[in-house]
Amino acid sequence: MITIHALLLREAVTRYGQRSAGYAWAMIQPLIMLSAILLIFKGVGRSPQVGESLVVFFLTGIIPVMMFRHSISRGANAIRSNRALMRYPQVTGLEVITARVLLELLTNFLVFLIIMLFMKAFKGLPISAWISNPLELLCALGTLALLCYGAAFLSAQIGRVVSQWSDLMGVLGRFLFFTSGVWFTLETLPPRWRHYASYNPVAQVIEWIRDAAIPGFESPHVNYSYPIAFAVVCLALGLFVEWVFQMSGLDRERD
Repeated sequence: MITIHALLLREAVTRYGQRSAGYAWAMIQPLIMLSAILLIFKGVGRSPQVGESLVVFFLTGIIPVMMFRHSISRGANAIRSNRALMRYPQVTGLEVITARVLLELLTNFLVFLIIMLFMKAFKGLPISAWISNPLELLCALGTLALLCYGAAFLSAQIGRVVSQWSDLMGVLGRFLFFTSGVWFTLETLPPRWRHYASYNPVAQVIEWIRDAAIPGFESPHVNYSYPIAFAVVCLALGLFVEWVFQMSGLDRERD
């Protein structure tokens, strides 16, 4: 835990700088994205597909996608960029990736909390508009965290041997923004497209979060076990590759 805490602080300073402005910008980015989407939808007179608030509908899609997108893209070069630190025996890929994903999760959770409090204070949007089933929402958010961690861990292991992997993950992240349910629910898709979208674990988690968060919305298309199984498989594969590198000393040979 001491190693992870030290790496977490180092990652925060490296990513955001020593001044608070860098961290503030990381929190402002999703706000800008949310504001742009809201302006577009209000401009064309669109109402939320579920619930009564466009802010709740879109934020329950934007934040999970950004968490997953940043986890896999920043995980892709986590080991390559920290190889010098990994010469120390107490620093392994497990600690490096855990620190990066934790920073991502904490940042997005803080963004979500700030927006909730802002909407409560200035728009009168009650907290109950964000939480319909607290226990189910906690399970959905836990699954999201596990999915981010598992995917980031596997992404990091691939990125340590494929130098172009981080570029590919950047493209995949942009693709996920339009295919993971930020703009839609699974129910609103045609059956054929719904079938394909159901294989996207991020879309399943977003559907699950909205089912638990938005009062009156119950999705018949949530597969609770699929994103968990997807995350566990990714994590297991990543741990296996990490074990192979540890046992073979391939990274030390490269150095």
